[in-house]
Amino acid sequence: MAKFIIPLIVIIIAGLVVIPQTLFVVDETQMAIVTRFGEFKRDHRTPGLQVKTPFAEQVTLFDKRLLRVDVAPASLLTSDKRNLVIDSYARYLIIDPLIFYKNLRNEASADARVGDIVNAQLRQEVARDLQTEVISETREDIMDRVTADSNRISIPRGDVLRDYDGLRDPYISVRLDDDPNDEIRSRLATDAELELLVANANPPELDDFTVTYQASIRKALGIVIVDVRIKRADFPPDIETSVFSRMEAERERIASGLRAEGAQRDSEIRAEVDRQVKIILETAEGRSALLIGEAEEEAIAILAESLEKNPDFYSFRRSLEAYRVFLDSQTTVILDPDSDLLKFLSDPNGGS
Repeated sequence: MAKFIIPLIVIIIAGLVVIPQTLFVVDETQMAIVTRFGEFKRDHRTPGLQVKTPFAEQVTLFDKRLLRVDVAPASLLTSDKRNLVIDSYARYLIIDPLIFYKNLRNEASADARVGDIVNAQLRQEVARDLQTEVISETREDIMDRVTADSNRISIPRGDVLRDYDGLRDPYISVRLDDDPNDEIRSRLATDAELELLVANANPPELDDFTVTYQASIRKALGIVIVDVRIKRADFPPDIETSVFSRMEAERERIASGLRAEGAQRDSEIRAEVDRQVKIILETAEGRSALLIGEAEEEAIAILAESLEKNPDFYSFRRSLEAYRVFLDSQTTVILDPDSDLLKFLSDPNGGS
């Protein structure tokens, strides 16, 4: 029995050593490439248990999920010569693990390279935009342009001819710019201009243009930058205080103007209301005086008409009213016997 124990132990130890070197697992969030002494052999993009040659082949795993890079904050100059400290991030996917491994090796190198690409494109894009555009709602369009530009990297013409299928390779774009220092973006070369560049690296017809050869990072680095976004856009610390003070002064100036405009409008409204009130009161007083005059005129007319019908009765009534006013138990009246006031007291017929 003892003679079987030692071989069994050897087999178990060999299995524990060889099996991990033969089998490996690719997770659903990963993809892998297999190399033999540094030479690429195959890749695995589907999850599952895989086999490799023990000790001779090595496995390198890559994350196929959306990866995020926090780009280092950078002080950028806008087209209106204003400095902004921009803190941004980018998200990218590993599309081709072999190209990724050859050019970037690992995710740490990829993060650094993506950060450099995004910062360079941000610097160029912000230099064409106003400060207000960077910090306003139009920033969405700016980020879309930076994302598109970040998926292309400039390469020499020799690399294009050596590593790609010439200038008409779908992963290559040729752009022309008549003045690299202005704010106008470069444009794609036309078919006729491409024909000139294919035949000659420096055609005389394009002497006035700067020619740039760009390759898709999908083909160059094996990745695709999905999105670039600005987390924060602030003023540099050395001018932040002065900028805020200027902003406060500007807002105070605007507020003072609005208050003055409001006070002026208030005075205008009050003056208009007072004028309308005065007009209404004067119109009412005039109408009232007119009505009173018409009423008095009508009363006098009625009174005159009554007097014309019976003057003696009116005279008698007026005398009685006068007696009621000055005749009482405490009043002594001395009058001429011939006074008209006594005619109804001395003669009931009033002297008629």
